[in-house]
Amino acid sequence: MQANIDEIIRILEVEWDVDGFFYNVRNGRFDPVKGQEIVAILQNIDPGKGKLLPKRLVSLLWYMPVFLDFQDDRVNEQGNDTAEYEKFRNQIVCALENVLGMP
Repeated sequence: MQANIDEIIRILEVEWDVDGFFYNVRNGRFDPVKGQEIVAILQNIDPGKGKLLPKRLVSLLWYMPVFLDFQDDRVNEQGNDTAEYEKFRNQIVCALENVLGMP
């Protein structure tokens, strides 16, 4: 499990960095193909039953839905497909519910 989690952390750090997926979304550039790659990464996280997730992974995950909501206007202003972006945001929330659970 740990090697998989370490690799996912590395990938997500790149996506949050300059020129990564989330950086581009912040600038109104939503790539639906890359978005599906992010969803697939999240769907591949297997924390194991009763195991704690590394703090760094949680820090990369928890802010995604809030961040994506905040970027809605920017993505819309750049002429992106708003229905596709909304679908992507919902997929992120569902994937994170599976990883992090619900209260």
